[in-house]
Amino acid sequence: MSEFMTTLHLRIYDAVRALRRAHERGDEALCAAQAGEIEDLVEIAARHGVDIGSGYKELAHAA
Repeated sequence: MSEFMTTLHLRIYDAVRALRRAHERGDEALCAAQAGEIEDLVEIAARHGVDIGSGYKELAHAA
């Protein structure tokens, strides 16, 4: 896996974890910000042909 792909996957993973923590605390503003970051990262992945769907289904569902 290239450094770009690794970094992208790690950033998505971190953003999903942050979204889950914000949701648990009931911080709606932070939830919205984290959701926006995840959307941006997914868009970047799509533009570069990086398949992220299979690796994050469980995390995204839990969030």
